[in-house]
Amino acid sequence: MVSTISTVPKPIVYYDYVPVAIFAAMIAWVAADPDVNMVQAAMAAAALNVFGGWVDAKLAVSYVPWDLMLLIGSMLGVSRAITNSGLAEFIADGVKNAGFGPQTALFFVYAVTNIMTELTTNNAAAGLIFPIAVGVAEKLEVSYQPYVFGVMCAASASFMTPIGYQTNMMVWGPGGYKFLDFTKIGAPLSAIYMVCCCVLIPIIWPFDKGPMGFE
Repeated sequence: MVSTISTVPKPIVYYDYVPVAIFAAMIAWVAADPDVNMVQAAMAAAALNVFGGWVDAKLAVSYVPWDLMLLIGSMLGVSRAITNSGLAEFIADGVKNAGFGPQTALFFVYAVTNIMTELTTNNAAAGLIFPIAVGVAEKLEVSYQPYVFGVMCAASASFMTPIGYQTNMMVWGPGGYKFLDFTKIGAPLSAIYMVCCCVLIPIIWPFDKGPMGFE
């Protein structure tokens, strides 16, 4: 009997590992020289991969998640509107007038971001709360780094709803879970994660050290 065989992939040669070396070199370059722009370094690495033949330029366009790019771009506009309208400053003033210290304010920023990411997406939550976090830091006259890292951690901690992240949606139906099943397990997990983050972040990025303003 004669059977057809699908296309046999080419054997891997040393030349195929060059993109890994390019990526490692880009990371090392950015880490070693603070004056290097990350975007420019990434574009240079991408150009080398295209010119070297490791990446098909036509296929590369299809790899870009344009819907995500549109969402992030939209959130950047909304973030700018929150800043220009004075909403970020208004909320920051409220936090300061409430007598919140830097640590309590970090818990507040984290909690707001975490609630937002459960209802929208992590990118949208981070984009919306970022200017508020920076405004809070400026009003309290402390470094903005702990608050920015708090927003980053909270935006990626969607455990309480099945609609907060794609992987939650993937297991929701096939697993036979109910909406409240995520809340029952996710709420305690989110609380534990929040306490760990808000305690550890100021230890690694202290409130009294680092940049105090954001340009």
